[in-house]
Amino acid sequence: MLQNWFILLPEICLLSFFAIVTPKAFMHKEVTAKSFFSSVQLFLLATLASTVIFYNKSAFPSLWQNSSFTTLFKFFMYLLAWAWFYLSSIWFLNKNRPSGYFFSICFAMLLGFDILASSTSLLTLAVVIPYICFFYYKLILRHWDIEQVKQPAKNYAFSALFFIILLFGGICIIYHQTGSFSYDEINKFFATKGNIPTNITYIGVLMILLGIMFLMSIAPFHYWFISFIGRGVLPVCGFITIIPPLIYLCTLINLINRCFPQFINYITPLLTIFGGISVIIGAVSANGEKNIRRLFGYLNIYCNGVMLIGLMNFSNSSIVAAFAYMAICILSFAGIYTVFLGIKSKGDYLSETDAISGFYTMRPFMSAALLIFMFSLIGLAPTLGFFGYLSIINNLVEGGCWIKLLFILFGVLFVASSCLQIVRVIYFETPINKFDRSDKAIYICLFFNALLVFISLINPAWLLYDALLILGSIS
Repeated sequence: MLQNWFILLPEICLLSFFAIVTPKAFMHKEVTAKSFFSSVQLFLLATLASTVIFYNKSAFPSLWQNSSFTTLFKFFMYLLAWAWFYLSSIWFLNKNRPSGYFFSICFAMLLGFDILASSTSLLTLAVVIPYICFFYYKLILRHWDIEQVKQPAKNYAFSALFFIILLFGGICIIYHQTGSFSYDEINKFFATKGNIPTNITYIGVLMILLGIMFLMSIAPFHYWFISFIGRGVLPVCGFITIIPPLIYLCTLINLINRCFPQFINYITPLLTIFGGISVIIGAVSANGEKNIRRLFGYLNIYCNGVMLIGLMNFSNSSIVAAFAYMAICILSFAGIYTVFLGIKSKGDYLSETDAISGFYTMRPFMSAALLIFMFSLIGLAPTLGFFGYLSIINNLVEGGCWIKLLFILFGVLFVASSCLQIVRVIYFETPINKFDRSDKAIYICLFFNALLVFISLINPAWLLYDALLILGSIS
């Protein structure tokens, strides 16, 4: 019993954060974002360390089970969370606004992501996904002007309720047929000769998948994400863009490989359809978008679509390719949102493309960093993004998936066009605003992020070598 408490240290560390932050928020009148971040650092580092130490230990393996595979995704999640919380604390300090509630909601979501990534039971999905959706709703409402985010929050709440009901319905169908919630038991049931899936079974699998697709903001379920991303505060927008995607990818891979491997021939075309829709909507909608955050929101949807297309058949090579591509995209988006934190005039953070015209003339380093991150999203050599696209394309070529490849190449043209619009505004138009001096911390983060993205000049595999070894041996 004592051993289980030690194994649960990552989850205990996340929960312990609330025991520290809540009294601090109520007992001290003058609490800055920096003082909250001190607690954030302590508990995140403790969570990260204990996650690595107990990487293959599980207190409740029937509900969630840790492995080197799930630990890899969690490790990336906590590192990204630490970096983004650091930058978010700067935003709260500049705005002179309390940050305790924001960090508390984010820690609650990290706890949900931690369990979701290691899920081994449909019952875990049924509990954790509504939990995450609830805190998503609370996070969306973190705005000093509640009217700006009230409508996106309502859209999200009604949509989340609908897809949670679908998820519950799908889980009930699978349980009724198999008598179990366990991934392994469901797998054994359908692997047994004579237990042939019926049409109702396929509908149940589809309903479960739709719940996960909604979480991932896959088109056509992306409307809540786009409606919010242009209005929300930067810390919230950055968090929901950067942190969850890899966890959702881990959850999807776990679900298909452990629970529904017999349904892969049915699931792959579905994911390809959703991926293709996301690629087209994301890439085309980004063109002509005047709000820079919404523009990159559409590009985020595009990247999710490419990842789904690249997953094909959930083989080792396709999982490796999807992970490499998504990790590189998230690194690029993290850099882009870091630049967003430095684009402000007279204390206001700018989000319209016209407002950042001529940004290069006043902030050449930040403009150059943004250029590198955009080139990485496009997949231009020698940025790390080229390695990500190459992983996906090589896998599609080897599988003879030429139509899927055409979808991606079609999308790249529109992505390049939308990014070139930003380049034109920043580099070739006359400035209309005077930009405020940015914090040194932003420049430091940009330097290291740009260095990681550009390190592919030497050897791109250095950044992902161990990760690829782990992913390459999961099945």
